[in-house]
Order: sequence, then structure tokens, then C-alpha cells
Amino acid sequence: MAKLIFKYTDDDYIEHAREASEIEFTIPDELNIFEFKTICARLAAALGYHEESIKKAFGNLDETNNFTIKDLINEINKKGAEEIDSSTDRTTHFKP
Repeated sequence: MAKLIFKYTDDDYIEHAREASEIEFTIPDELNIFEFKTICARLAAALGYHEESIKKAFGNLDETNNFTIKDLINEINKKGAEEIDSSTDRTTHFKP
């Protein structure tokens, strides 16, 4: 088993925020890339990201698409390059 943990470390923020300051997921060892993607989307939701933002960032969470880990890494690299060019349409990520 592994753990995916998000934790705010700013004490001032933690003291005044009325939301989760730590979110922890216990992840099974045999997790495939699609299940990991789903967990990341759930983490984003738990952190308060809007459903539409999550959908744009993660795309289809259906396991029936044929993406490999290499495809996912390529998409992440493209997204990093697009951050430089803010005019790029970000709605096409992870669509089959």
C-alpha cells in the first residue's frame, strides 16, 4: 500500500481556513494508471476545484480508453508547454 497525501503547511492558513488542511488517500499497490487518474481527480475535488475544471484537466475518467503511461506523460508535457501559451485550448486533454 502507498499513501498520497496533500497537506497545507502554512500555519496561518491552517488556523483561519475552514476547510480540510490535510487529505490522505491509501492506494493499493496494484493500482493501474486509470485508477490513479481517478484518485487524482478525486483529490482535486476534495481540494475544492470546480467539477468543470477537473473535467478539463483530467478529461474522460472512463477506463475503456487506450491510453498508456507514455501517453499520459506526453499529455502532461504538452500541458506544461501550453502554460507558456495561454491562448491554447486546454479542453482537449486526455480525450480519445
